[in-house]
Amino acid sequence: MAKKTRKSRGSARLPRRVTKADLERILRVARINGVDLVEFFPLGIPAPDGGWGVWHAKPSAVSTLIEQLLRNNVVPAVKIFPLGIPVPDVFKVAFEVGSARSLER
Repeated sequence: MAKKTRKSRGSARLPRRVTKADLERILRVARINGVDLVEFFPLGIPAPDGGWGVWHAKPSAVSTLIEQLLRNNVVPAVKIFPLGIPVPDVFKVAFEVGSARSLER
């Protein structure tokens, strides 16, 4: 009788796709003048496998932030919302990565 092989569960493979080092790299890439991390919450105990957060970016820094995320191959789910009427003072950039990723595409 042939031995049955079990497929690994998606949740078991996820930590190999998004690691603590990946999360740290996302946060490091966003260290740009005019961009402030105002919230961050890592998910996964004991080993983080995702997270979410919010950056506040000055209008002059938003394109640089997106460019750095793309250039460094760090592309979390991102939503950008301008704050300030009639001219935005700051952009709220919410992001999700790994197990936290639920933003609609």
